[in-house]
Amino acid sequence: MGDDHRAAPEPSSLMRKARAGAGRLKRSLAGADAPAPKGRPGRPPEVTVEPTHLGPVFDERVARALGQVRLGADDDYDLVYDHFDVRHYLLQAPHAAERPGLDPVDHFLTVSPEVRRSPHPDFSPEVYRTRHPEHEHGPERSPYLEWLKRGRDAGEIADPAAGVVELAPVLGMEPGEVVDLVRERRADLRERLLHGTLGEMLAKAAVIEPLIGEGWLELSRPRMIPFTLPGATAQVAALHAAHEAAGFRRARVVFVVNRPRWGGGRRLEGHVAHALATEVSPEDIVVIYTDDGGASPADRFPRGVREVDLAALVADLETEDAQFVLVTLLRSFGADAIVNVNSRLLYHALRVYGRALAASERLFLVFFCNEQTALGVWYGWSQRYFYRTFDQLAGVITDSHALVEDLRDTYRLTDQAMQRMHVFSAPVDARLEVAEPPTRDPAERPQIFWAGRWDRQKRIDLLFRIAQALPEVDIRMWGESVLRGGRRRVPANVHPQGPYGHFTDLPLGEADLWLYTSGWDGVPSLLLEVAMTGVPIVGTRVGGTGEVLGEHAWPIDLEADADAYVRAVREVLADPAAARVRAARLRARLQQERSAAAFATQVSRVLLLPAQSDGDAR
Repeated sequence: MGDDHRAAPEPSSLMRKARAGAGRLKRSLAGADAPAPKGRPGRPPEVTVEPTHLGPVFDERVARALGQVRLGADDDYDLVYDHFDVRHYLLQAPHAAERPGLDPVDHFLTVSPEVRRSPHPDFSPEVYRTRHPEHEHGPERSPYLEWLKRGRDAGEIADPAAGVVELAPVLGMEPGEVVDLVRERRADLRERLLHGTLGEMLAKAAVIEPLIGEGWLELSRPRMIPFTLPGATAQVAALHAAHEAAGFRRARVVFVVNRPRWGGGRRLEGHVAHALATEVSPEDIVVIYTDDGGASPADRFPRGVREVDLAALVADLETEDAQFVLVTLLRSFGADAIVNVNSRLLYHALRVYGRALAASERLFLVFFCNEQTALGVWYGWSQRYFYRTFDQLAGVITDSHALVEDLRDTYRLTDQAMQRMHVFSAPVDARLEVAEPPTRDPAERPQIFWAGRWDRQKRIDLLFRIAQALPEVDIRMWGESVLRGGRRRVPANVHPQGPYGHFTDLPLGEADLWLYTSGWDGVPSLLLEVAMTGVPIVGTRVGGTGEVLGEHAWPIDLEADADAYVRAVREVLADPAAARVRAARLRARLQQERSAAAFATQVSRVLLLPAQSDGDAR
C-alpha cells in the first residue's frame, strides 16, 4: 500500500502514547506558575494537570488556561473563580482553549454575558435570566455574580436542567430539593465520564471511531430524565396540573369546550351535563376549557362538575405540545364519552391524533350552524371536520334537525351512518315564569325587545330599517357590537341598553313583543327562553329557528324584506290579547316537545356506556 494508506496504529498503542504524554505534561507543569502577562496585577493559582478521559491535549489546555488566572486584585473576579469550572467552560467552545493567553474568568466576565456561556455545570445564565428577568440589567457585571452574592441564598433557581421548577409538584418536592438531586446526579455522571469506567469506554471507542469523540462536547450539557427538553417537561407539568384541578379522578363524560361561552344560559353543554346528572354523579363529569379560560356562568353546570382551565396551563406551550397534552389528558380519564364543543385545540389535534384517539375513546363532535362571510361563503367546524373525522367518531351531535338534514344531503349519508347522527333538542326551562302583559296608557309607545351581538348574523341593518318603518314604537336593544368600524347610525327610536348578565335580568313585563332578525342560526337558546315567558315573537325562519317558531309565533321567511316584519309587528300590536293567547300555546307546545325528562333519557342513552362490574374491561 502507498504512504497515503498506512495502517492505523493499534488502539492499545494509542492509549499508551496518550498516557505517556499526560505523564510528561504533569511533570513539566506540576507546581509551576505561568509567567504573569505584563500589566495584569494579581497572582496565579497553583496549576497542575488533572488527567481525564478527555485526553492530554485538552487537559493541557485546561491547565494552560488556569495559568492565566490572576487572583487577589478583584473581589468579584475572585468570587467567580472560586465557583468556576474551567474545563466545563472550555468544553462549550473548544476553539477558545487554543488561545494561549486566554484568561477564562476574565473572558467569562467580559465576553460571555453576550454569548451566554455557562461558568459552571450547575448554572445557566439563560435559565437565570428567564426565571428572574429583573436581574437582566442589574448592578453586577454578570448574572452569575448576582446569583452568587444574593440569588443563591434567596433560593433563586439557575440550574440548567429543564423543568426542575415545573416538575417539582409532580414529584411531590420543593424546587430546591429537586435541584439538589439533579446536581448530585450530574456530578456523579461527570465523575464517571472524566475518571471512571464509563469515560474510559468512551475514550477507547473514540480511538476507533473519531466521530464518537465529538460526543465529549455534550459533557457540558448532560440531560437527565425526566429533566430533558423544555417542551417535554412542560407537557408533564401541564398534565399534572390539569389532573390536580380535576381532583386526580377518572370521569364518565368529558366535555372539551373552547371557552365559557357568552351569555348566562345553560347552552348545550350545560343542558347535557344537567341531564347526565340524573344518571351519574356530577363529580363524574369534567369540563375542559382549551382555547380561552374564565369562569362559567352560575347554573351552567350542576354543582360538583369539575372544570379545568387547560387554556391557562398550556398557554406557554408550542401548539403541537398543547395538542399532545390535551389528547393524553383525554385518554387518561377513561371516560364513557368525550364531547367536543367548539374546541379549536381538539379539532386541530384530530388531524394528527384522530385515529389514535378514536381507537380507545368514544368521541362525539357537536356541530352548530355554519357562519357566512361578507362574500356569502359558508364556513364552520362541520364543513372543515365532518368529512375528515366522521368515520372515526362514535357520533355527531347537533342542536337542530335542519343541520342534520343539511349534512345528510351534503355528504350523502346512508341510513346506517344516520344512526350516529343525534339531535339533542335542548329542553326548555320550566322555571321561567310567564311575563304579565304590560299595562300602559294608550298614549305610551309600544316597546319591542331585541337582544344579541351586533354582527352580520343578526342583520343590524335590517333591524334599523324595520325601526325606521315603525316610528310609533321604541326598540330596546341588548348586546354589544362586534362590527368593524363601530356601531351603525342608530335610528332615533332604537335605544341600545348594553349587555346583560342573564335573561331573567331583562324587564320582560314591559315588552309588547320580541323581534328576532338573524340571517342564519341553529336553535338559539334565546328564542326558547323568550317563548317560555309568553312574550309574542316575530322572528326570521332560518336554519333551526323554525323548530321554535311556528303557527304560534310570527315567522318571517329569510328572503322577506323589512315590510314583512313591519306587518307582523303591527298585527301583534293591533290585538295584544290574542297575541298573548297565541304565545301561550307556543309555550305549551315547547314544554311538551322539549321536556327535561325526555332529553335526559336521550342523552344518557347516547353518551353513557352500560354499567359494568369491577372485573369487566372497559
